[in-house]
Amino acid sequence: KPQRVCNSCVAAPPIAENPEEAASAALEAIKAGKHAKPLSAASLCGMPVPSCDEHREFATLQVRVIEAKGLLAADFNLVSKKSSDPYCLLRVGHGVQVRTCTVGATLEPRWDVTTAFRVSRLDSFLHLEVWDEDTATRDDAIGFLDLSLAKVPLSRPFRGWVPLQPPEAQPLPGEAARKTPASGAGAVLLEVEMLDVKPVRRFQAFVSPLPPVPPPLPHFDIDAVYGPAMHLVDLIWSRFLSPILFWILDLIFWASPTRTLFALILWNVGAKYCLEHYPAFFPLGLLCFMLRHYFHEKEEAVRAKRPTLVRKRTAPAILEESQASSEHGALSRQDSRHVDYDEAQLGSAVQSLCFVLPGSVKDLCRGLQPLLRTAADGVQTVHDIFVWDHDASSFVAIALLLWAVLAEVLRFDLYLMLIGSSILLAC
Repeated sequence: KPQRVCNSCVAAPPIAENPEEAASAALEAIKAGKHAKPLSAASLCGMPVPSCDEHREFATLQVRVIEAKGLLAADFNLVSKKSSDPYCLLRVGHGVQVRTCTVGATLEPRWDVTTAFRVSRLDSFLHLEVWDEDTATRDDAIGFLDLSLAKVPLSRPFRGWVPLQPPEAQPLPGEAARKTPASGAGAVLLEVEMLDVKPVRRFQAFVSPLPPVPPPLPHFDIDAVYGPAMHLVDLIWSRFLSPILFWILDLIFWASPTRTLFALILWNVGAKYCLEHYPAFFPLGLLCFMLRHYFHEKEEAVRAKRPTLVRKRTAPAILEESQASSEHGALSRQDSRHVDYDEAQLGSAVQSLCFVLPGSVKDLCRGLQPLLRTAADGVQTVHDIFVWDHDASSFVAIALLLWAVLAEVLRFDLYLMLIGSSILLAC
């Protein structure tokens, strides 16, 4: 016997998930270019579906799908007459799809489902598709319609029968629409109304430029993650944190008794007499670090220009030359790593294994590739400035000196106010 009402009226509907979380997840998937599962109209509980341009939304489109007549039959049976199990899919533009309930074994279903969509562009269309649900095979398309939002009146609701086009009349992606109308596939009774219209936002939707399209994610390359990550580890740990940590451990465990004794005396004298000057210690320490590298480079340049004496090929001379060549090779390797860190690559076997990673892990790596590259470039620039290998090193040294002078001249409260205000105003 044909069923005239939807399945939700026959059986109790299942417990719906959180509609806001489901709508946000579907919207994020669409923005990322992925396929999003349609939302159930019953689970939305009247919540409007957000659009892809949230900052341009100016109204809410309320759509009531009442019933349909004259649908195409997709199910053929030798015992009973031809029928379908129709349900509808609705969306505005290229947004999130909403699915109605399925009405079984009828060509004149009555859904009487109301859903709402947030509208951000008036040149969009309300796209409605009617499908036949099948349990054993894929669902069959029955018809579709496109209703221009520019034809929906703003002052009163629109109610009427809208004819459906057969599925073969729907153009494929990249194909032009048909000029001659195709034969009909029934009609759907709709009630459409624009609610909560904001005139100013509606005007801005016409005149304001569209937001820039985000650049596509780069192709998956595990070396583009591994290289910058290893470069960050080398800069932060190998060249910054580990020397400081091992220097402190050498002082604590008396690796050099003379140096530890000098540090002990200096610590007690500083705690006794120089405690009020501690705000200037940090910029002065950075300045001393920069000057140490500056004078070290000067010494290396002078030593390179100094002529070398011809020595006999004795065993100590050969040993000294080999040590010097090994140190020069290590420095050249550091310089090459300093210039280009893309040489850090994984083996081909590891790269082949990475291609069988889950899609979510690959998407995470694709999103991290430009971030890690930018972070590695930024940390490398900071490193170059403090080792006096950048054009801005002299200006940073002068700024550190002025910082230390201000820390000595100003009171501590004024000093904190100046630092905090400078950071906030600069950002």
